[in-house]
Amino acid sequence: MISAIVVAAGKGTRMNAEINKQFIDLEGKAIVLRTIEKLVKDYLIDEVVVVIVKEEEAIYNEKVKPYIVTDKKVKLAYGGKERIDSVKNGLALVDEASEIVIIHDGVRPFFSSEDIKAVIEGAAQFDGCIIGVPVKDTIKVVDKNGFVFDTPDRASLFAVHTPQAFKKKALIDAYKNYETSSTYNLPTDDASLVEHNKGRVKTVIGSYDNIKITTKEDLVFAKAILHKYKEEE
Repeated sequence: MISAIVVAAGKGTRMNAEINKQFIDLEGKAIVLRTIEKLVKDYLIDEVVVVIVKEEEAIYNEKVKPYIVTDKKVKLAYGGKERIDSVKNGLALVDEASEIVIIHDGVRPFFSSEDIKAVIEGAAQFDGCIIGVPVKDTIKVVDKNGFVFDTPDRASLFAVHTPQAFKKKALIDAYKNYETSSTYNLPTDDASLVEHNKGRVKTVIGSYDNIKITTKEDLVFAKAILHKYKEEE
């Protein structure tokens, strides 16, 4: 059994919108609805857990829930203080029979079924598998005063996206280790936890279209991507 957790509990302050980014309209549908629709339609996924801010349940019930058409289980969890807390709350609702868990950003609707298949296959073979793209720009490491003190080799850098898939046991063990460890910085993705717990995480190449919509500029790009896909149909 394979479960997907949709993380849609972010505050989205960079968007400067009246509602949080996941509920912003993208060509007639809330962004997170577009994400959920693709997950529930994927034949490899058996259930979906959506994590939202508790205070936004009414918005979810208005803009998202009525439009999810599926026979699969779609569960609702509430977010925590940090992203890691939100994923943990979603993980608590995953079916006991689930063997692989996919974590996906609610505001990243342009993933493909091929992406899902690739990370599942990778997670089945290793502890986890994450999707992303090679970095195009030169990256500088900068100190707190704004001065460059290192330039990593771009050939070894990988911009990580979601979906990310993990063996459920590896993910749960990684979260337990995080809770009892004092050596962690706050992780920004789940692969970091599995890596820190000495898990093997494979990478697979995705698409540059698979953007995370967090700013007004991203929303412009998202509309262009959506129009491109419609033209290709």
